Order: sequence, then C-alpha cells, then structure tokens
Amino acid sequence: MPISPYLPIVVVGTLRRDFVIPPGGKPLNDIPGGHLLHTAVHLHHWENRIGLVSRIGPDFPQEWLDHLTELGMDVHGIKRTALPIEHRFFIRYDGNYQKSTLYPLAQYANEGLPFPKELLGYNVQTNKIDSMNAKTDETIIARDIPENYLESTFIHLCPMDYMTHNLLTQHFAQFGPKRITLRAGKGYMVPQFWHAIPLLVNSLTAFITSISGLKSLFSETRETDIWKMAKIISEWGPEYVIIEQDNFSNLLWDRNHQSRYRLGPYQNKVVNLIGIHDAFCGGFIGELKKTYDPVKALIAGNVASSIAMEANHPFYALDTIPGLHEARADYLYSKLELL
Repeated sequence: MPISPYLPIVVVGTLRRDFVIPPGGKPLNDIPGGHLLHTAVHLHHWENRIGLVSRIGPDFPQEWLDHLTELGMDVHGIKRTALPIEHRFFIRYDGNYQKSTLYPLAQYANEGLPFPKELLGYNVQTNKIDSMNAKTDETIIARDIPENYLESTFIHLCPMDYMTHNLLTQHFAQFGPKRITLRAGKGYMVPQFWHAIPLLVNSLTAFITSISGLKSLFSETRETDIWKMAKIISEWGPEYVIIEQDNFSNLLWDRNHQSRYRLGPYQNKVVNLIGIHDAFCGGFIGELKKTYDPVKALIAGNVASSIAMEANHPFYALDTIPGLHEARADYLYSKLELL
C-alpha cells in the first residue's frame, strides 16, 4: 500500500457549476465554482499541498477534479455519490454590481442571450435556516474524512451547513493540536442558533463572518456595537474574529492583544465579485499558516480578494505576475488602521 502524503492544510467546502451573467459581458456558462474551489485556488499561492473535502453528485465534471490534482492538490476527500446533488448556481450582476439569483430564463432573455441547456430544470437556490440535527445532500460527516487528512495541523471550513461545521470542528480537534479557521454559513447566523454558536466556535483559531451575518445573530440581544459583538464571540473561543464589510473592507479583532484593525480594499478595477470572500479566506489562511501573524494574514486576504476581483475566471489567480502579492501587501500595510 502506498503511503498517504502528509497535507499541511485541509479545506472543506462545496463545489459548484457556475452560470454567471456579468455586467455588460458575455455569459460564463458552466464554469468551475464553489466556496471550496475559490478558497483553494487563492491558497495555492502559499501552499499547493491541500487536502480537499466535499461531496459531489454523478454529473460533476471529473476533468475539473483532475485539474486540481494537476495543481498539486489532493482530491481523495471529495466523495462522489450516486445520488444527484444540485451543483448548478446562477447569478447575474447588473451595471451597479447588484446581484440577482432568480429567474435565470428571464434574465438570459433580457440580455438577448441564448439559455444554456445545462440550466434546464434548475432549482433556484433559496436561503433557509439550517437544521441542528438533519443532514443535507452535501453535509460532511466524520467518516467522509480520509485518515491522513486528520494529521493536518491546519483546517479551514468554508461556508456550509451547521451540522457539517459542528461535527467537523469537534472531530478534527480530537486528533492533536489544530488551528481551525471557519467562515460562517448563512443558514445558522440567526437568533435561533444563539445558544449553539459558543460550542461551535470554542475550538477555532479564527471565525470569519459577514457584517450582516453578525448583526443577524445578535439581532435579539441588546448589543449593537460591532466590536463588542466580535469580542463576545472571541470570548467563546476564537483568537481572531474577522468581519467582512459590504464595502470590501475587513475588520479584525485580535483577542490575544485586545486589538482591533480595519483594512480597506486594494483600489483596482472591479470585474468580478464571485468568490471574492473565499479568495480572502485563501489568502488569510495561507499567510496565517506561514507567519502566525493575524495582521499579515488580514493583508494577504485583502490582496487575494483584490486579485479575484480583476477577472471572471476562477483560475486567473494562478497566472499573476511574480511579486504581485508582495507589492500589493506592502501598499495595503500603509493603509492598515489600528483603531
């Protein structure tokens, strides 16, 4: 039996077949997507030996997985099931980058575009509250994790359902010291999960959430101050709390030093908004794994996000010129605000 390789980082998340109508551009039909892919592609700048964990249905393109393998990533944690999984995801952005995920047939028609046959029968994804104890088609459980993945010391969980996040944070923590980072799923950042979140985050190194998700979670409390919300979450366990703002700025609460930072986006032309928050996570965890410095990780995350904004194709980040990340990091360091 061949010896399974040691993987420094494991990333858990969803994979998608994206259908995108960008503002004023030609449609991007059936391209690779999903939280897992966007995170891994931008993490690749720091580390390519990444263990990937996901669940896919029978129609997910094998050649996309083969390409990830060619990049040095390990796909043994991606389980193909015999049951269908809805991987298709449609989104349209108008000229002001307002997004819509509804009525794809009408949206293609309004743009005078042919409707892709691959989208026939597509079920529009709706936001709903997660279940605390019921699995979805894409829920990852302990037995889905390859044995050698448990040796990894750095784990990142992309947005998924509550059950996946709750089970896996506890499962990985049983196998020696881990640094676990997690980007929260929308389905549980709601008041109904208020009493469940402390257990979910108590073994985390970093907890990443949108500002809307954070406000939603605290909406039935008396707290309205964002920094106090971040501090409360950090007292439940995470060393760092990162808050993604609507203007592409990011906030960092560092519990160890009782410090708070704000970092605006790198100012460049915005072409794409798909996967930019996952790109941030790829940069953040790559730099955190390398330096254990949350401020450098925050900057690296914003750099990765800026690169994701520049092109519509998810693999664009792999072709950037040498030194680009470092040059943008130097620039953004001068813009960092210690509040």
